[in-house]
Amino acid sequence: MHLHKFIYSLGTAGMFSDVQSGFGFIARLKGARSREILIASRGTDPGRASDIGTDLNALLVQGPTGQRIHKGFNSTFKSYVQQIDAFLKPQTLGFKPSAIHCVGHSLGGALANLNAAACAELGYNAYMYTLAAPRVGTLPYAEHVSKKFNSAHTYRIANASDPVTMVSCYPFIHAPYQRGTYLLNGGTLIVNPANHLLGVGYQSLSGKSWAQLKAESDGQIKLLEQTLFPGNNFGIGVDKMLSMPVMHFSATLLRSINLAINKLLQKIGAQNLMCVNHFSTGAFTTLDQLAEMLVRAATACIDHAKEVYSMYAAVMQFLGRKAGNVTGMTVALLRWAFNLMYSSMLGMASLAIKRLQ
Repeated sequence: MHLHKFIYSLGTAGMFSDVQSGFGFIARLKGARSREILIASRGTDPGRASDIGTDLNALLVQGPTGQRIHKGFNSTFKSYVQQIDAFLKPQTLGFKPSAIHCVGHSLGGALANLNAAACAELGYNAYMYTLAAPRVGTLPYAEHVSKKFNSAHTYRIANASDPVTMVSCYPFIHAPYQRGTYLLNGGTLIVNPANHLLGVGYQSLSGKSWAQLKAESDGQIKLLEQTLFPGNNFGIGVDKMLSMPVMHFSATLLRSINLAINKLLQKIGAQNLMCVNHFSTGAFTTLDQLAEMLVRAATACIDHAKEVYSMYAAVMQFLGRKAGNVTGMTVALLRWAFNLMYSSMLGMASLAIKRLQ
């Protein structure tokens, strides 16, 4: 890709105090695409405590589209958005861009999401390409962005074993969550902070088209479903899942729990849940399912205590713990299991951010 003009974009990062930092480049393409603009946002710098603070600052504030989003990402976005706006003005460029491509990895992916959303709000033909990005906003933001971007304008790539893409969980949601997700195979046996690195968790991207990536992404769920639930037999699938060799943070077990919970929610008639309606998109992890069950369907799940206990036991197995004998399935127990799992994933996500080079 030929770049015509670079502008170094300065922004601020941090949880409690602002630290000035370069956050990317804006470029005009050449040749037949000379009316297209590229906005590239950098990922987290592990050497900057302010970047890590930005990633973890998950309070909610009003974002550029009017909905509530992640405070840390919004603060950084607001610190440089005027520079982008000034560059895109017709009096600066001499024309209105025919397309604006927003791209980024990790923290840069979250910023690319906001860059694209803001450009779309201003009436530009915006595209978003995010790699290993955490969630940016809550459901209203995700639904608003979904109306602005169709599948031809949305490309979210995530490794199924990358913990950063799993946080923050529901009610934070990938935007858009209905389409545009390209889920890579975990590539390793366990959920691992190293899978957040481009050279580890995302090296399989090399040389593949979007169509190939989409086919592989869609095929993962179908293959797992055929393996775990032959003939759509729920009981056999749960037995297989619980008989898997115990491996701390097993990526295969986590995907199996993800699928088994979806089957259970379908069985109990919880099709109104987002994690059921849009399960095939790959945007909802086990963390999201547990959280939404707690928020919206806890009572229904308790009515199926035996099946829910099987999921709880599998989560404990994933965490390297024993489920123990439980006389009754309660919302409090589900909440405890969720908190354990979320703490573990958040810890791994923090390690992943620190390991970036």
